[in-house]
Amino acid sequence: MGMFSSLYTGYSGLKTNQNAIATTSNNISNASNKDYTRQRTQIVSNISVHTYSGDIGTGSKVQTIVRVKDDYLFSRYETSNRDLQYYSTLQSNVNEVAQYFPDVQDVGLNKNIQDYFNAWNDFANNPTDNAMKVNLASKTKILTDNIQETRSKIDDLSKSANDKIKVYGDEVNLLIKNIANLNKEITKVEANKNDHANELRDQRDAAEKRLIELTGAKVSKIGIQSMGGADPNIADYEENYVITLGGYPIVDNATYHPIEVEPNPQSRDGYYSVYFEKQDYTKVDITNDIPKNNIMGGLLEFRGTHYDVDGKVTDGYSGKYIDELDAFSRTLIQSTNSLYAYSAQEEPVGQQIAKPVSLTDDQINKYSLDSAQVRPFLHNEVRDGTLTLSAYDNNGKFVQDVDIQIDKDKTLQQNLDAINNELQNNNIDYEATIQNGNVVFKKVDNDGNGSLDNGALLVKDDGSWLFNALNKVQYKPLTKSNDEDFDLPIKDGSFDVVVYNDDGDELARRTIVVNSQSKDPLYSTTAGVLAQINMANIDDNDDNDDSDDVDDYYHADFINGSFVFNKNTDETTYVGLDNDTSNFGGSIGLNKFFSGHDSSDITLDRRFIDSPEQLHAYKAPSEGNNDTANDMVQLQYDKLEFHTQEGTNVNTISGYYRYMVSNVANDSSLINDKVDTSQAVYNTVEQQYQSVSGVNLDEEMTDLMKYQTGYQAATKVINTISSMLDALMGMKT
Repeated sequence: MGMFSSLYTGYSGLKTNQNAIATTSNNISNASNKDYTRQRTQIVSNISVHTYSGDIGTGSKVQTIVRVKDDYLFSRYETSNRDLQYYSTLQSNVNEVAQYFPDVQDVGLNKNIQDYFNAWNDFANNPTDNAMKVNLASKTKILTDNIQETRSKIDDLSKSANDKIKVYGDEVNLLIKNIANLNKEITKVEANKNDHANELRDQRDAAEKRLIELTGAKVSKIGIQSMGGADPNIADYEENYVITLGGYPIVDNATYHPIEVEPNPQSRDGYYSVYFEKQDYTKVDITNDIPKNNIMGGLLEFRGTHYDVDGKVTDGYSGKYIDELDAFSRTLIQSTNSLYAYSAQEEPVGQQIAKPVSLTDDQINKYSLDSAQVRPFLHNEVRDGTLTLSAYDNNGKFVQDVDIQIDKDKTLQQNLDAINNELQNNNIDYEATIQNGNVVFKKVDNDGNGSLDNGALLVKDDGSWLFNALNKVQYKPLTKSNDEDFDLPIKDGSFDVVVYNDDGDELARRTIVVNSQSKDPLYSTTAGVLAQINMANIDDNDDNDDSDDVDDYYHADFINGSFVFNKNTDETTYVGLDNDTSNFGGSIGLNKFFSGHDSSDITLDRRFIDSPEQLHAYKAPSEGNNDTANDMVQLQYDKLEFHTQEGTNVNTISGYYRYMVSNVANDSSLINDKVDTSQAVYNTVEQQYQSVSGVNLDEEMTDLMKYQTGYQAATKVINTISSMLDALMGMKT
């Protein structure tokens, strides 16, 4: 070897240290960049020259610049960050809900409930004072407005979470597109096996970390390492990079499959679900397959992902809180309305439970029940089946059952004729006819004996669905009506129908039995309840006088979908309910105090908002009577049933409200603890990860001085050899 070879050896050291200084400078420049992975210059010896005296080195070279990366620590770093973001997402939403239920005595719904019952107490003490009526109306309106406002705020928070799901879904698609493109570029850069796409890999790690933070997607990297090639010290890597979400691949190396965030058709509010489109273009709902421990999972868990038949969310934190607030409101409405139905009125009318069917003469007489001209106008389709009717005498005793075959391919009138023929053949004094859009049974003298011998005719079993298609509620078993028609369910029990005169004296009282489990339609259908009220030969007063009973003063009917009491005399009389353990009055909205169905629309009935002076404290129609107001005051101490999707809670009204508040507070406290724990874990893991892959300025400054000294030493070598060459070239021959 000659001096020129030694000069190259010094030059290699100069170049190697220069590259190392450049790498160290890059590390220092990115010290505050958390997505940057520290890089290290791998320096190796050049190939030695073999001589008889031994191998002589030829300097050094930079083999490659690698990222200092621990995949295990990075995976823990991603996971701990994902968990922290999940609990932080829940925390921000649940803590917001907690603010809607302040647990203090003089603020919020708790105060409104106390004021409401205090207003009833003041009214009970001054039943004729219009100022007390105005005060009661005002306190009631404040209570219901705040219930609605609380419900609206939770709804808005849930809708806000839903909107964020859409925004994050769009971000997910941008991320997976970016990751696929980065995979393509990484493959190009690292094609020769020596180069490393360090910056591109940092960018991919940052996108991957954000994707896992958003969705909890699973990343699979399968690397194949082989030692060999021109330099056995160089490792060759081939990588298969796949990301799955809900079990479906959204990234496959350089290709990607966008997710679709679209309104779920089952949701009444148009809440979004996440879909994956397969190769055959069919869409799969993966909403419930997305892991919950991430930002989108947290939003979905707060908002809920399952729906009932009405499109209402049935799960999630917000769904639970709304369900409990609805249960509170429904029980308040039903129990209050049932008690206020005790306050007698001249001709009370319940709320409309079901709209009647309205058919033209052609639809009744010309077209079949299964025709396109009739079927769309019915509550449900009619099928071929057996209709069983139960007949009772005027004392309410069962007489006989009659079976009629209903044919859906015949007209309504033809089927009514078939019913009436069977009634005539069996000498039952009723006929089926159409009244106000409903099919009803009208009394007629079918046996020709000059008297009407049957007190009721009821549907025992409608195998054809005919009466449900036309009447919806009246003849259907209460077990089915409670689930489908009544906003507030009727319970098994009883109630009294009481008739008063103008002085508030009781004229007649009749006890009506409600038993939804009974096979006798007299007790298990709305029509049966009507029949019990209207039954003629029942001596309510035990005075052997058949002209002073409930049915002599009033006739109960179901008109245009509403329960009504019509007078049978010209006397000034009043009718109300009493001892209602079935909540019948509240369920049918008879003389209701509250309007609405749940927390979304609960309010004081419009007639009392407009004219508070119409409020009555009495049960019997006497201005000095305060029985109903006293019952309302007592209601705050009564144990009531609050029905939620999780079950039934028996509690007082204030007690159940405190139960709701404690649930929210417990959820908030638990999630806050989870956030604190997750934050501590994240800080520890981040510190561990950054200690390996992050930039340590002290280490970099040490390396910088080391490489600077090496650079200076290599310069000294070159200068020394240069001087030697000058001396050599200056020698005289």
